[in-house]
Amino acid sequence: MRGFFSLYSGRHYQIHSRSSAMSVSYKGLEFPTELLARWAAFFDLAGWQWNTNISPISNWKPDFKVTFPCGHSECSGSHTLLISVLPVPTIDSLDGHPAVRQPYHLQDESGQWLADGGALFGNNPDATYWDIVHGAGGGPENVHFRVHDAARFWHESLGLVQSPR
Repeated sequence: MRGFFSLYSGRHYQIHSRSSAMSVSYKGLEFPTELLARWAAFFDLAGWQWNTNISPISNWKPDFKVTFPCGHSECSGSHTLLISVLPVPTIDSLDGHPAVRQPYHLQDESGQWLADGGALFGNNPDATYWDIVHGAGGGPENVHFRVHDAARFWHESLGLVQSPR
């Protein structure tokens, strides 16, 4: 078990994993934690496109960039999020995190569009949050709003990640 101190909440969190290995693999990619690998597997199961190794935005380094489909007539066919993954059971106390201070659109310092919003993902789909424009409105969303089989996909994601031997 390793520890993680959140700069944004001032709390210390324990990271639980199936092994003491330093990394976990999924689809031939190495992830520093099982939680990050599981989210990558979840994104594939949900049909979301994802990337890692995202460039920092000011004082924030997202873990993932994801794009998921949207069939709403006033949307462009998809939405894109920059996500921070934290080993927390709930994201309720993290409203000061840079990811959630970026609602509705994200731009870099030059004004170039990067994503529809920032998001926080915790230990499972119940601990997710983002705020984006959707259709003529928008507002807060979570994984369950976009993925109807989220609980099943999360369960299946565990079997898709592998600790190094």
